[in-house]
Amino acid sequence: MARKMKKIYDIQAEEEKKARAFLVGLPLAENPGGLAELQGLVWTLGMEEAGQTLLSRIDIQPAYGMGSGKAKEICHAAKEAGADCIIMDWELDPTKQRNWEKLADIPVFDRQEVIIRIFASRARTREAVLQVELARLEYSLPRLAHMYGDLARQRGGNYGAKGSGEKQLELDRRSTRLKIQQLKAELKKVRQNRATQRKRRQKIPLPTIALCGYTNAGKSSLMNALTGSDTLVENKLFATLDPLTRRIKIAGSEILLTDTVGFISNLPHQLIDAFK
Repeated sequence: MARKMKKIYDIQAEEEKKARAFLVGLPLAENPGGLAELQGLVWTLGMEEAGQTLLSRIDIQPAYGMGSGKAKEICHAAKEAGADCIIMDWELDPTKQRNWEKLADIPVFDRQEVIIRIFASRARTREAVLQVELARLEYSLPRLAHMYGDLARQRGGNYGAKGSGEKQLELDRRSTRLKIQQLKAELKKVRQNRATQRKRRQKIPLPTIALCGYTNAGKSSLMNALTGSDTLVENKLFATLDPLTRRIKIAGSEILLTDTVGFISNLPHQLIDAFK
């Protein structure tokens, strides 16, 4: 009995173990902020940093986006650090992603995929859920031809962590395109409803003010302080994805104050619409 309980505990501990990511960044001349932003994204996704490296220069090659020698060096460093995956701080096209995964023998992905996963985990409203699912499918469509297939099916719930992973989705090109069409049709209806609601709001003679700024800059905290609301506040990137509007009085006048999604550098094009 004790042995059986220990086995169950070991399996549970393995599944709950955080994935360790090795981060690769552009030269500081290209990105003065270094890997600080990617570190925040990885932490928000629930992963640990196994190690990192910054490229000293850009040497664009067709196979890996850099020389094969440098690519092998990065893969070796990731293996030595005990990383479960490698994350690039720039966009990887499907062919290069496939080449990297063959070379590294562990999942390799980019910041776009990280952001899409964060959005997927935090979307709450119907429109946000639809937008993120549309972005995920459009991102995965050109990658379905490769051996790793759908993002969720291959990488599991924690990107490279061992365990049961997420529910498998059998998506081929045709079913993915069909799903994309269906999502776009649903979003069109949602936007029509939003447009009607917007017209009603515009009839209310109240000024509207939006809190805008970088993600995790404190917009939701300011919203709570000004309105006394209980907007979710976390020290994480993209804690707020669904805009929230509250009516408050300032200097005797009423206004509508809206908490918005935060800004971030190099937002995936598939997610631009989510910011509307």
